[in-house]
Amino acid sequence: METFKDRINFYTRLINKKLDQVVDKNNPASLYSPVQYMLDEGGKRIRPILVILACKSVGGEIDKCINPAVAIELLHNFTLVHDDIMDQDDLRRGKETVHKKWDEATAILAGDGLVALAYQCLLKTESEKIREIGEIFTNGILELCEGQALDKEFEKEFEIDLSQYISMIVKKTALLLMISSEIGAIVGEGSHAQRQLLKNFARELGCAFQIQDDLLDIEETSGKTFASDIQQKKKTFLFVHAINNASIADKNRMKAIYQQHDIRKEDILTVRNIFYSTGTVECAKQEVKNRIDKARSYLTQLPNSEASDDLKLLLDMILNRKS
Repeated sequence: METFKDRINFYTRLINKKLDQVVDKNNPASLYSPVQYMLDEGGKRIRPILVILACKSVGGEIDKCINPAVAIELLHNFTLVHDDIMDQDDLRRGKETVHKKWDEATAILAGDGLVALAYQCLLKTESEKIREIGEIFTNGILELCEGQALDKEFEKEFEIDLSQYISMIVKKTALLLMISSEIGAIVGEGSHAQRQLLKNFARELGCAFQIQDDLLDIEETSGKTFASDIQQKKKTFLFVHAINNASIADKNRMKAIYQQHDIRKEDILTVRNIFYSTGTVECAKQEVKNRIDKARSYLTQLPNSEASDDLKLLLDMILNRKS
């Protein structure tokens, strides 16, 4: 009997095969080698799988949504390459980031190439609503940039509340999942109500995913640079909650650490201890659970199907991820 894992593995193989077909050049090597390296890194292919499941959940066919699914994955990898440069991260999925393995100029160009490849793939979508799909995709890229800009601006700020943080992660993280769900539903010819349900589902999923990522950052086994968010002075859920709930002494301690040019390992551990002592870590875990529950409630309003069941299982997979 076919299981959820079997289906996810099948979709992943389908996506990887299509990616190989899309990136079928190797010259100039300075462009295509880092592009291929990034795509070969692995990754869970959550976003393109979401396109497929959203499409199927409203009665659509995989053949119709494979091109936009792969376009989303190419776009996602572009954001990772450029984010790693801006954040000066050394590791991505346990391997060297593109700018560390090559250099920043090569990584910037590889990111640009990934965007071009994404559009090539998107424009092959078989849908009467290709113009609307293109608008959603393009507007999404701009909002992603806005989210990244806010993230960088927040690095210089201390007085940030959770509502500002949520607004930022909706643009930076949730939006790509929202685009994935909405485009999948459009290609699958879902109703306006179904499109909105899937978009709302993806918003909650995306917020949960980012807060989970904030939590994983302070673990030393996540395949990422340990505590890179603290080193880069990012205003994560953990920071924002802690700074608003810490004692005056701890608040001043955090501010002093985040104002240093270079944050030492012992300072990182101090900040992490404050995250725990203020109840921030537990609060973040509860926030993830609450948003997953809310996302699941949207899915219950979709027609019963294998795909809608798989979307619920995808939520559990994300809730329990370790990297």
